[in-house]
Amino acid sequence: MTKVLGILGTPNRSGLTAAMLQEVLTGAELDGCEVETLYLSDYRLELEKADETNEDLDKLHQKMLASDCIVLAAPTYWGNVSGVMKQFLDSMRSRLVRFAKDGEMLPDLYHKKKYILMTNCYTKKFENRLTGVTDTTFITMDRAFSTAGMERMAEIVCTDTFDMQELPTKKIAECRKVGSLIKTKIEKRDFTVKRYIQLFFMLAFSTLVTMGIQTLIGNWIDITSFFARYVSFVLIFFSLLSIVLHYFSVKKHKRS
Repeated sequence: MTKVLGILGTPNRSGLTAAMLQEVLTGAELDGCEVETLYLSDYRLELEKADETNEDLDKLHQKMLASDCIVLAAPTYWGNVSGVMKQFLDSMRSRLVRFAKDGEMLPDLYHKKKYILMTNCYTKKFENRLTGVTDTTFITMDRAFSTAGMERMAEIVCTDTFDMQELPTKKIAECRKVGSLIKTKIEKRDFTVKRYIQLFFMLAFSTLVTMGIQTLIGNWIDITSFFARYVSFVLIFFSLLSIVLHYFSVKKHKRS
């Protein structure tokens, strides 16, 4: 049976973050998954000293390893992830990855596991779309799990939450839908193929735009020689590709 583990990164168990997490888990449970919720406020999230072992971190580690999908839910405070979630990620670092001789962090036990990220903020929907207030929250959580070799399945954000008492009906439906698709995606979806498809379209787009820019430049500068065309293509192409890759790896986060 597919196991889905929800991790709540706030002490408020009756708030909107908890409600979002619960709706995702409900959707997963209705689709036949085994679900469980962990409340980080119940655990001692402290970095271990060389001669000590933190049993709470060991418990979290075993729960996470036994799960097929981990759902991280944390509110956005001061434009970043909540303190308890950040402390959790910092404390679990030595368990999430293995370290090479030069200190480089490499995937280990969590390689290929799936995860979902969730957050909410007071920021208005339109403002968040323009400024990406929740981006840093997602990037912080995503960086830890992606470095561990895990694969992101979805992101969910709820904006304009100041004085909001209950989740909007549309957001409940969105959370339920994400949860209901976890089992199917784990069993049938090939994330490697998806990445190759995305890379293909990135390269195709960059090539098309590069050729268009070369044509425009050719109206003012003579680039008809092979060397001139080659150099201009390389410079334009890789400049565009770096922008596209930056967008997809850093900026493309759920904002509404």
